[in-house]
Amino acid sequence: MSGIVDWGLAERSASLVIAGLPGRGEPEGAVPYRPAEVGRACAEAIGPVCEYAGLGEVAEPPAPELLDRRAWAANALATLAEVAEPIERRLADELSLPGPLGTIARRGAGAAIGAEAGLAAGYAGRRVLGQYDVAILGRVRPARLLFVGENLAAARAQLDADPALFLRWVALHECTHVVQFERVGWLTGHLRGLATELLDGAAEGLDSGALATAAGRLARDPRELVRALLRGELARLVSDPERAAVLDRLQATMSVVEGHAEHVMDACAADHGPELEELRRRLERRRARRGGLGELIARLLGMDLKLRQYELGKAFCDRVVAEAGADALRLVWRSPADLPSLDELESPIAWLDRVAASPPERARFHRLFTHPL
Repeated sequence: MSGIVDWGLAERSASLVIAGLPGRGEPEGAVPYRPAEVGRACAEAIGPVCEYAGLGEVAEPPAPELLDRRAWAANALATLAEVAEPIERRLADELSLPGPLGTIARRGAGAAIGAEAGLAAGYAGRRVLGQYDVAILGRVRPARLLFVGENLAAARAQLDADPALFLRWVALHECTHVVQFERVGWLTGHLRGLATELLDGAAEGLDSGALATAAGRLARDPRELVRALLRGELARLVSDPERAAVLDRLQATMSVVEGHAEHVMDACAADHGPELEELRRRLERRRARRGGLGELIARLLGMDLKLRQYELGKAFCDRVVAEAGADALRLVWRSPADLPSLDELESPIAWLDRVAASPPERARFHRLFTHPL
């Protein structure tokens, strides 16, 4: 039996959301960026990012691609369909009902779920600025460096930011992800392993009682079921202490990845001083209302990757560098075992005390250990 979700309807629904509602046009001054501008910003960003991050040079970074919103949403839905396939297949097999009524119910559920996924992807497609699209779930494929042209222009206008500074800032963030995944040899495999373990466990761990409950909810309100799944109820149905530990490690790793990119972005643009500080305040207010493919996948996995995790990751990186220097922060990339736990993200001292345990390393960070937080 094939999956139950109508992904064609999902793409059509995303297009309708992207087309916009009456009275929700782009802000005045939303001048489009050109591909050459984005390419130049990335070319200028990769050098300073490599130098500051201290992880080595990236010989052949992926060429930036300037997409429109529909192309980004279509790519997001294709990835989401691939990621959701194991759970979708299991649900389709287990929630089958006999006869014509079963066929109608499955089609209705597939349409409802597809429409809901399309609405979410369409909303995200109107907001996401850039994405280093690396395959941490699904098939292995080359990474892509994506930017959404209309969103860059609209956000720049909404934030009333200098066009060159804003584009440079976004490019610094995304190029930091390029450096992370290209220069930290274990990072992609580490994330793929954690995410795959969670997703496979969710598909295999569905029990008949949970599925019977889901079947009843499908009959009553299919859209409410998919909202529940995207909020993480599916993962809670199959959760156990072992999977909870994996989930914590995945959350902590993603917080470090995003927080490090935020930290490097600010460090490499620090020469702009007060202008940069004001831009960050405005951007954080905007981000508090954003969606994205990362959040869709996070909810499917039962993760709570909201703004709190990204703020926590950046605060961790900022404090480590302020107290012990940029060399200390590079220890997060030494091995998976050197990544901070969720608890250590809130306690940089405890993390440094663990990873810099040898006498030479402790001596390098003497000021931190003699002046605790």
